[in-house]
Amino acid sequence: MDWPPDDELLEEWRRLVADSDTGTEFVDAVHAPLVVSLAARRRNADPDAVFTAASDALLWFVEHAGRYDPNRSPLKLFLLMVAERKLLNVIESDLRHRRRTVSGDFIEHAADERNEQVDDDSLSFDAPELQPVLAALSDVERRVLDLMRGGERATGVFAEVLGITGRSPDGQRHEVKKAKDRILARLRRAAGGGNE
Repeated sequence: MDWPPDDELLEEWRRLVADSDTGTEFVDAVHAPLVVSLAARRRNADPDAVFTAASDALLWFVEHAGRYDPNRSPLKLFLLMVAERKLLNVIESDLRHRRRTVSGDFIEHAADERNEQVDDDSLSFDAPELQPVLAALSDVERRVLDLMRGGERATGVFAEVLGITGRSPDGQRHEVKKAKDRILARLRRAAGGGNE
């Protein structure tokens, strides 16, 4: 899928800076081309990791759109740079998870780490401000959060919990990402903000 023309892309960005509620339109316009561009640059990367990295990059960008300086680089290159950084984070996180599992340290340390980290964002799940959000999660959302806290990354596992295994792989990835993002956004808001 092709990127929108540079002038249209900049106009989308200006709208986003002026009104953060236009984030969904911005993501809809650039998500698919960002996934394709990132996959082309990182041909050996796992497609799920590429999809996750592109989604994470756009989630970050929607929250920090004002940091982009159009005088320094074209927007699509900036987004690709952010996505590549996120992809490296996803790959490193997967490697750390595998090392813990293989070394046997996983059993000893996973419970503590699960309580501290969800998708590379530190959240204290014992914090009083998170309790109403955690209590309000549906059964499905609770199961998704438990998988995230356990370090699960396989789209198929989440798709089964969400009941969307009949969808295409891209459709599953998209819906899983949306479900995870919704949960994290609620938790971040309750905790007082997001992390980069």
